[in-house]
Amino acid sequence: MEILRDTQGAVRILTIANERIHNAFGEGMAQALLDEFDAADADPAIRAVVVTGAGWAAFSTGHDLREIESGAYLETDLGEKPFLRPLSMSKPVIAAVNGYCYAAAFILALSCDIRVASENAEFGSPGARLGMLPEGGQLSRLATLLPRPAALEMMITAAPLTAQDAYRLGFVSRVVPKGQALDAALKMAYQIAANAPAVVTAIKKGLQASDPTDYDAALEYEHREARRLEKRADAKEGVRAFFEKRAPNFTGQ
Repeated sequence: MEILRDTQGAVRILTIANERIHNAFGEGMAQALLDEFDAADADPAIRAVVVTGAGWAAFSTGHDLREIESGAYLETDLGEKPFLRPLSMSKPVIAAVNGYCYAAAFILALSCDIRVASENAEFGSPGARLGMLPEGGQLSRLATLLPRPAALEMMITAAPLTAQDAYRLGFVSRVVPKGQALDAALKMAYQIAANAPAVVTAIKKGLQASDPTDYDAALEYEHREARRLEKRADAKEGVRAFFEKRAPNFTGQ
């Protein structure tokens, strides 16, 4: 399990590679992703970044739930920084979503500037089903990329969003046949890389500056509430039910 790096001209390709468990982020992978984003942003030869998952079945299903169950993912101070990093990068980042895209990986796709999806892609915010609060800007940024009722429905039902519905609602720029998401994203990245990099950066930053939402306050609320809720019995029950392949029995206690 690792983050693979490839460079094609002025485009950096990062691949989440842990196919055995649908490219879930295991030990050290989140830090590696953050390091790769930092390196790409600091490299003047790189003008665009594409992030995807290995194989055709999954972009990523987020954190390895066994690390969540054990609490191992809380032992670092990373939090959601790796998955939010595209937002603060000067280079545009395109998500080539080639299958399942859930939880922390959904935060990553949400943070990318553009999303291209294969027809078998599925976007999921499963927090409510696991007894956990959706984090990483989902309570604020998701409602700017989807109609507000659609964003609310997605989070409180925990039902996945198909690639076709994501396109219809404007969350993804295009849907392509299975196995072609990376090629479509690369084609777009090459178009971007051919343009004036300072202008591309200014456009990205200008759009962010015109957004009236106070994302820092929203992230602080998410962090505070998520840490409170994950200590409750329902959070433990949600993860346990997932592994036992049964419906959770939430009590609200």
